[in-house]
Amino acid sequence: MNKDYLNLIFSGFLFILFTLAIIEALTFSKLAQFFPLYISIAGSALTLIYLITEVYKLYKQKVKEGEQIKIPLLTPLRYIGWILGYLVLIYIGGLMLATAIFLILFLILESRMNVIHTGISVIAVLIGISLLSSALDIYWPTNLLGL
Repeated sequence: MNKDYLNLIFSGFLFILFTLAIIEALTFSKLAQFFPLYISIAGSALTLIYLITEVYKLYKQKVKEGEQIKIPLLTPLRYIGWILGYLVLIYIGGLMLATAIFLILFLILESRMNVIHTGISVIAVLIGISLLSSALDIYWPTNLLGL
C-alpha cells in the first residue's frame, strides 16, 4: 500500500472521528458543549480541507505502480509503545512522576538529547504542569502508589 493512500485513510479516520465528536458534543448541556463542539467543528473542517487537497494532489500526480514505496508498519509500534508505557506510568505513579520518567527516557533514548538539556526540559515541563494545575485548579486522580 502506498504512503499517500495510508495518509488518505488516516485523514478520513480523523474526519469521521471529529464528526462523531460533533454529534456527541451536541448531546451536552449548553454550557458544557461550547469547547468540545467548536474544537470538533474546527477539526472536522480542517481535516476535510486537508483530505480534499490530498485527494486532488493524488489525482494530479497519477502515481505510477513501479514507484510505490513500501512502508514499514512496525516502526510506528515503537512510538505506540512509548505512549502506552506513559499511560501505564501515569496509572502506577501519577502524572508528575510519569512525566518526569517518560521525558527523561524518551529524550535521552529517542532524541539523543544530552543530560543537561534533558534535565532542563524535564524541569521546565514539570514547573509548567504545576503552574497550570494550580492556576486552573485541576484535580489529578489518585494512582496505585497514592501519589
